Amino acid sequence: MTGNFPDSDPTPATPEELGEQARATREQLARTLEALVGRTEVKEKAGDIKGHVEHFAAEAKGRAVQAAHLLQESAPETVREAAAAARRNRAALFVTVGAALAVLFLLRRGRRKR
Repeated sequence: MTGNFPDSDPTPATPEELGEQARATREQLARTLEALVGRTEVKEKAGDIKGHVEHFAAEAKGRAVQAAHLLQESAPETVREAAAAARRNRAALFVTVGAALAVLFLLRRGRRKR
């Protein structure tokens, strides 16, 4: 374990060398402590940011739900009835849309030949 510290010597020869080892050990511990505190601060900041993002996402979801309800309430009854009829008769809807697209295609094709 003594090999992890700067200028480590298992048996210091003089009190000055012992004092130097103690100073070097204190400096090493101070740097280690600063690094650990820095990592903790980064993790705390990341946690704060995550909390803000989650809060913002929850607010956005709530606003979207409110907007959807408002849109459903404000849609005229005939539009809601037409949407419900389209859901019930999907085959008829697809045939109608397909026929409309075919007519548009033929009209554009006829214009190009002229």
